[in-house]
Amino acid sequence: MKIADRYELGDIIGTGGMSDVYAATDTVLGRDVAVKMLKVDMARDENFRERFRQEAKNSARLNHPNIVAVYDTGAQDVGGVDVPFIVMERVIGRNLRDIVRAEGPLTPREAAGIMQPVTRALQSSHDAGIIHRDIKPANIMVTNTGVVKVMDFGIARALDDSTSAMTQTSAVIGTAQYLSPEQARGKAADARSDIYALGCVMYESVTGQPPFEGESPFAVAYQHVQEDPVPPSERIEAELSPNEAVNVDSVILTAMAKHPADRYQTATEMGADLALLERGSVTNAARNHLAAAERDYGGSTRFEGADDATAVATAVGDGQPPRREPVRVEPVAPAEPPAPRAEAAAEASRYADHRRANEKTSSSWMKWLAAVLGVILLAAAGWFAYNYFSEDPGPTTTQEKMVAVPDVTGKSRQDAVNELQQAGLKVAVSDEPSPDIPRGHVIGTNPVAGSELPPGALITLSVSSGRELTDVPDVTNLSAQDAARVLEEAGLELNPDVRREHSDDIPADIILSQYPAAGSQLSKGSQVTITVSTGRERVTIPSLVGLNVNQATATLSQLNLRSTVTRVDSERPDGEVLAVAGANTEVETGTTVELRVSNNMLMSMPEITRMTPGDADRALREAGWTGRLVAGPTVPTGALVDEGLIGHQEVPAGNTIRKDQAIGYNAWKFDAAVLNPLRNQPNAAGDTMPGRTVQDRIQSDLERALNR
Repeated sequence: MKIADRYELGDIIGTGGMSDVYAATDTVLGRDVAVKMLKVDMARDENFRERFRQEAKNSARLNHPNIVAVYDTGAQDVGGVDVPFIVMERVIGRNLRDIVRAEGPLTPREAAGIMQPVTRALQSSHDAGIIHRDIKPANIMVTNTGVVKVMDFGIARALDDSTSAMTQTSAVIGTAQYLSPEQARGKAADARSDIYALGCVMYESVTGQPPFEGESPFAVAYQHVQEDPVPPSERIEAELSPNEAVNVDSVILTAMAKHPADRYQTATEMGADLALLERGSVTNAARNHLAAAERDYGGSTRFEGADDATAVATAVGDGQPPRREPVRVEPVAPAEPPAPRAEAAAEASRYADHRRANEKTSSSWMKWLAAVLGVILLAAAGWFAYNYFSEDPGPTTTQEKMVAVPDVTGKSRQDAVNELQQAGLKVAVSDEPSPDIPRGHVIGTNPVAGSELPPGALITLSVSSGRELTDVPDVTNLSAQDAARVLEEAGLELNPDVRREHSDDIPADIILSQYPAAGSQLSKGSQVTITVSTGRERVTIPSLVGLNVNQATATLSQLNLRSTVTRVDSERPDGEVLAVAGANTEVETGTTVELRVSNNMLMSMPEITRMTPGDADRALREAGWTGRLVAGPTVPTGALVDEGLIGHQEVPAGNTIRKDQAIGYNAWKFDAAVLNPLRNQPNAAGDTMPGRTVQDRIQSDLERALNR
């Protein structure tokens, strides 16, 4: 099927509730595309047509390497229904839903690597004033070259579009499992709603299941509004260190905060944390959780009886989002402790009075014992409380076990980690650019060297990532030489290990893709890896002689070759391949190959002399002939029995003729004049020609008649 006199539709490669997606070829530009067509029954509804047109309008406003590009749009009449369509970039790969189902949950670092391009795509969309409103695994594609693409802006809405009837409705639009609380309530969605949905997608990517499940979409939407998700670290089957668990919980639960103000405020902010998560560094969300947990514990920078990681894990495990404030860790003097000993004495006095009263009323020894035990327990509780909250506990055993933070500045990353761990501390590594400290060496620690911490406390190790960060330029569609020059101007280097792949669209020696992607940030001096096109894949044209034309074209199609058929005259069966242009030579995929195919229009001429024209016509047609017999001049004969028979045929028997050509013949006609004596007639020399029969004379006369 061809639409708009330009796009040749192929097989369906995707389907949804509203539309079908076809693989197609743009016959004008000769490139592969994807055509998304609204389903015919949906196209009868003006609201669905309007929503579909809105998708094309929104997508056309976006131009980003991580967003599926839209090339064209229009409408096609199908059975009297005007069906709109969108022509898009053809993406070869799998969506995130299929990847997780086929290969199982991703590791937090793998998920963070995939989600970063999504945040860049969303930030570009939000900067253009468009929110997606349906972020889900099925709408995130990973191409065969590793590029992440966000697609399907079918229910996206421009932020400034307040007049459309579609956007004024309070209907809940989106997929229930990734629906933000405000969307579930029917309220207006903003950019932070996309961030919530992306948090749900990442939750499912690392755990293999969505954060909320229910028997109906309404049950799931209710959970988004009212219930806190189980921390993802509790559902991840792989063993995580405390730092990894804190990091992944903090990032996902921050994105999934119930109130939009508690989430990441921009996709870029979330992307920065995902970059830290992918590197194994402490994320900003984790730091915010730590600060919130410290305030919950009374403002102290040290937690007696629990290290920092435990405190953060506890805060995250409660399912509460972090307070969106800068991290401030300031020692605060604790409140004056109560006078536990005075209280204990008062309680003891009360129990003594009670004991005396009991002595007068009862002699039960159990009451005596209860009173004594009560006094002992109260006194012990008071003593422990006093020691716990005391500002100056004095030279106690706990004080003696405090660990002094060693100075590891300038040491290599691994040496510093080993030294801190040997000192009994837990280490979280944070990479930071530094123009002075060599790459991979320690800039400093937090808390600083010399600080005293309880054993098992968390300390952040800042490691140099080299020189300052720079934006990675876009080098796709450039040659390797031009890319090296562009990267050098940005302070980056080209990885000499160049990957090569076939491409049907990109010419040979032109860059197909790059890693990291354009727009990422790297330390100056880092390398960028490129994939260069080797052009179309080359294949050998097979010899297909003797095959049926349908078999031959199917074989060429499997080799990514096109075919054209030329019909030639032949006695071979109709449709049989007689020759293949360029057989056994190597050509690029996509090349058109000529097939010369028999039309079965040739046949061998049968013998029709001494037949009547009618019998001759029947004999010819039984042999497959479809032409007509053309009668020539008659030839006189003295043999009455030859009257009306064919004496001469234009094409000799055994010659090859076309089945539709006309065939001439000459018939005998009886003439008595030819009955003169024919024997011993003198020739031109005066001799006689004995032995000549009447038949010889007739043949001679026939030849003379034909030569006139």
